[in-house]
Amino acid sequence: MPLSEIIDRYTITLLKSERTDEAVKDELSAYKDEIEKYKTSEHEETIESFITRLYEVNGQMWDSEGDIRSGADLPLEEVGRLALECRDINCIRNGIKAEIVDTFSEGFKEIQVNYKKVDYGRPE
Repeated sequence: MPLSEIIDRYTITLLKSERTDEAVKDELSAYKDEIEKYKTSEHEETIESFITRLYEVNGQMWDSEGDIRSGADLPLEEVGRLALECRDINCIRNGIKAEIVDTFSEGFKEIQVNYKKVDYGRPE
């Protein structure tokens, strides 16, 4: 598994360990062990930065998706707003993962399709 996926899954699992009662200690440890293999004096700071950034963006995604999944009776307009927010957060997430791919020359970048931007009434 490429480092970009390992770090992504590690940060999601870390969030899961902090925000749920699910037992993920072994999974978290396995990802951490894999990350340690990449930590050289040259890359340690860079890897820690990627972990911090993906942890933050995956936390934002967790919060936004949680609002949709909460089961609350949200108006469709609010569900749509949250879905667009999730899309935007995921673009940032994919950008960070692409930086990891570039830095370590392994893995695959998400193919980004640029569509004409449409204003759905969201503030810029």
